[in-house]
Amino acid sequence: MKRPPAIDPRTHALFLDFDGTLVDLVDDPDDVALAAGRVARLQEMSERLSGALAIVSGRRIADLDRFLAPLAFAAAGVHGLERRRRPDGETEFLLQPEALDPVRDALAPTLEANQRLRLEDKGTALVLHYRTAPDLAAAAKSAMRHAVEGRDDLVVMDGDSIVEVHPAGMDKGRALADFLSAPPFEGRVPVYLGDDTTDEFALKTVSEQGGVAIKVGSKESVAEYRLADVADVHHWLDVCGI
Repeated sequence: MKRPPAIDPRTHALFLDFDGTLVDLVDDPDDVALAAGRVARLQEMSERLSGALAIVSGRRIADLDRFLAPLAFAAAGVHGLERRRRPDGETEFLLQPEALDPVRDALAPTLEANQRLRLEDKGTALVLHYRTAPDLAAAAKSAMRHAVEGRDDLVVMDGDSIVEVHPAGMDKGRALADFLSAPPFEGRVPVYLGDDTTDEFALKTVSEQGGVAIKVGSKESVAEYRLADVADVHHWLDVCGI
């Protein structure tokens, strides 16, 4: 496992996935927690980076704010469909929730027949969770793909015990590239940490731009560097030079 190098707060920008990177994966997404000391450490790093730290997540920015309270950070939520370039800035929404109403209707019978599946409605994305019902993985994936049949404007993505649908043309890599086009991230070398399939888009973008792509865990990845797990992420953040 190739460990990531030290980071220079004068020249780097730091992008962090949330679930599986900053917090451990749990059965109920609402049960995650980040220790108060860890939130304060993120704030310290953001200040040392002159604000060039962002959380890039599949979650909504409003949910990230709740977990990271009382602080707020620059963030890309729902894989970039929500964006906030500065902690005190306004959140920009790239899609309205009504666009997914037909998908919600199509999924309803499957959810009724398989009540161990859990639908997480992010407004601009829908996620079927089967972590507590792994035997229903095939049913969840089939239902989601059937629900979007004929919709070229939507894309289905598999994740860690989830299957998600959101608008095509948006992923974490595009969101990261957008952040890098404007202050305080513009002109800095990107560093990205992520654990899931959905993070591969961002890790690829970082690699192509000569940045530091760090995969968390043991899954196959385009990333050059590795950290073992969430505990290892926090250890590295404490010693990375920021």
